Amino acid sequence: MTTNETLRPSPVHTELTFDQTVPRAVAHRRAVGEVFVTDSARVTDDEFLLAWQIPRAHSLWGDRTAPFHDPFSIAEAARQGCFVVVHRHLGIPLDLPFSLQRFEFRVTSDHRPYRDDRRSPLQGLLRYRTGRQELRGGESGTMTIEGELQIDGVPVMTISGDVVFLPRGDYEALRAFQRSRKPLADVPPWQPAAAVDPALVGRRDERNVVVGEPAPLPHPAGPARYPLVIDRGHPSYFDHDYDHVPGPFMVEGFRQAALIEATRSGLLASPAAAMTGLSTTFSDFGEFEAPLAYSAEARPGSGDRVTVRVGLHQFGSEIAEGSIEFTPYP
Repeated sequence: MTTNETLRPSPVHTELTFDQTVPRAVAHRRAVGEVFVTDSARVTDDEFLLAWQIPRAHSLWGDRTAPFHDPFSIAEAARQGCFVVVHRHLGIPLDLPFSLQRFEFRVTSDHRPYRDDRRSPLQGLLRYRTGRQELRGGESGTMTIEGELQIDGVPVMTISGDVVFLPRGDYEALRAFQRSRKPLADVPPWQPAAAVDPALVGRRDERNVVVGEPAPLPHPAGPARYPLVIDRGHPSYFDHDYDHVPGPFMVEGFRQAALIEATRSGLLASPAAAMTGLSTTFSDFGEFEAPLAYSAEARPGSGDRVTVRVGLHQFGSEIAEGSIEFTPYP
């Protein structure tokens, strides 16, 4: 299945608009300004079409040093789109807890569709297909979802993920069991790390920086460990309350730790580079009561691209891992 094939017009004519957002609850957002999906429609039993738009003045996604829109912003729109599909079109109740087990995207175009003309919001269409559905009574199950995004009719990204959902009581029992196996009561007092200079991670606003300088490493030194800097008042990453460190926030930490490592290793000339590929899996929840830190190892990719292997660690274990690809802007 190629991108061009999946983006051909469907037999069913579907007209979507960008006039308003979908209800915030179906996108798992509290603030209307954090909802990026504007419309959706079911095309076939397992195929769905969505419209999305990123606000021009968004305090996070507009915070960049290059004249290009951030591909990660439309990946966030696609993440919200996954929830819209399962709630609006598959009938999964709104109050069920969800857990994202795997999340991947790859930019399939050059930089041109992402260029910011300083006049228009970034918007486009997303086509999703669901697969490997295992639904048990409408209250628990797993699902794989795959999609393709386009801007002005140009395919720009493929995306996929694995989602698990379960009844509230089962989720709370799972979290209680997981937390009981961690030494939360024995965590020594610790001082949260200070964030690095925003310029080191391609930002201007210090509030959007989520990693600190790596701590000194014992000999023999392994990969640098960049502490995660958590601001639970951040309007985007912490749009609503969580009982764990949220996945999109973890991924932004992956990106920032990887950018610093790639530039300090000399593989990237500047942190003003596009994240053109991401593959990540989550094996455990991150807890707020103890420090979390990233490992990052950069290596050359194909052409001018750079690949960074990343991991997130807590209590001596890796709770999430992945690979990020950067491509310098022209």
